[in-house]
Amino acid sequence: MKYLVETSLRDSVATRSALKTFSIIWSCLGLAVMAAGGRLSAADSQPDHELEMTRIQFERSMIEASLDPVKKHLLELASLEKQRAEARDYTGAIAMRAQRRKIENELERLDKELLLLQTREQSIKASQLPDRIPLPLDQAVLSGVRMEGGTLTGWSRAGASAKWKLPALPPGGYEVILRYRCGALDGGELQIQESRYSLKGQIDTTHQGPQEKNLGTLKITDGSGPLTLSAVTLVKDNLMDLQSVHLVPASR
Repeated sequence: MKYLVETSLRDSVATRSALKTFSIIWSCLGLAVMAAGGRLSAADSQPDHELEMTRIQFERSMIEASLDPVKKHLLELASLEKQRAEARDYTGAIAMRAQRRKIENELERLDKELLLLQTREQSIKASQLPDRIPLPLDQAVLSGVRMEGGTLTGWSRAGASAKWKLPALPPGGYEVILRYRCGALDGGELQIQESRYSLKGQIDTTHQGPQEKNLGTLKITDGSGPLTLSAVTLVKDNLMDLQSVHLVPASR
């Protein structure tokens, strides 16, 4: 009996310590976010979107920094719950379970908050993009294609390709706009591929000189990853003479 009492007292102290630390973490987080909000509001010289991005990044870093110690407390509570149940202190075990579930609910809320912050950050980044994002032809890695007279030509086989590294775009949908020239015996089918998704478009004859064509909207998941244009089928010897590639955020 004496052992059970002493164990219960030690568990209570440990639980109060864990919960106190948890409370301190969240109090500090709330105060820090409020203080940062006050400082950012005073910086009138900065554009609104820069203030919002700073606030989002600050809140996210604070939440992320607090996750590991909170998870540690959660494991401690689970251990205490098990110990009390084994000692037949069922009232104490139920109390530990209630505290554990409370913290689990808080972690779920924080996970949702991080997702909302990420979505908001991506939305702000997307709003700052130019209307048209060029992919410079001279920065493409070519395979079975050559640069000639400022255009990419010689797409003479299926699989011939030009590949770019995307310029740190926020994930989302982007329309793919090509400007090209295509003779009567040229043309075929082109594929545009990012890290996960792709789309295909037909390269048609341009009767009155170079023309622009919107090949559709491509979902980009990795804004710093590769984007590849590759020939799928050819009418004869050359898919096209490509003059420019632009991406347009689908929200524009």
